[in-house]
Amino acid sequence: RSGVLPRQVFLLEGREERVLAALGSTAAEPEVYLCSPAALAKLSELGSGTRVVAVFPFLEKPLSYHADFETRAGAPVLYLSGLGDPGNVGTLLRSAAAFGAAAVILAPESADPYSPKALRATMGSIFEVPLHLDVSPAELASWAETLGLKIVCADPHRGLPVWDVDLTDSFVLVLGAERKGVPGRLKAAAREVVMIPQAEAAESINVAMAGTAILYEALRQRQAGA
Repeated sequence: RSGVLPRQVFLLEGREERVLAALGSTAAEPEVYLCSPAALAKLSELGSGTRVVAVFPFLEKPLSYHADFETRAGAPVLYLSGLGDPGNVGTLLRSAAAFGAAAVILAPESADPYSPKALRATMGSIFEVPLHLDVSPAELASWAETLGLKIVCADPHRGLPVWDVDLTDSFVLVLGAERKGVPGRLKAAAREVVMIPQAEAAESINVAMAGTAILYEALRQRQAGA
């Protein structure tokens, strides 16, 4: 869907016709290898039941100081700071693609989005949203200021309810690690701090669920105002 083609494809014998038809004929056709179930089980982290394994080039690109995401009116940018669980990173990439984020930016200490657990959690969405790695909080703040984007920090315990904040224009949503929270540099630069109201007995929700809820609210506001 994204136009990114694999470099190599490993197929279960007997399944090649459908996959090769999906790849089509291009100038950069991938290398294709037919494999036994035992060979694919060794290649895959799943261990069994795998039918296709593909090798793709890395997709991250340098952070651009021009608003190349403005083709999606009002689209937010997601910044992940210190998220150590690759499952959360992968889930947020999937949510970013689903709710129209313009890009996902990761701080240096965040989990690797190319780890097997993260990739499985994206369910292919890693191909659908631009990805920028190793961007420090200071660089993120400078980038947002250059492009005139407001920074919105999520906090589990304080801030305005997310539905009371105007999210119709492009902004940077900052999510921090559940224990450490958002870096002080970005708290100082934030124009808004938002929270997701919860039942009194609840302490907090998973960071991936929180980010998903906020991205959904931003999409809802954009569509309501269209």
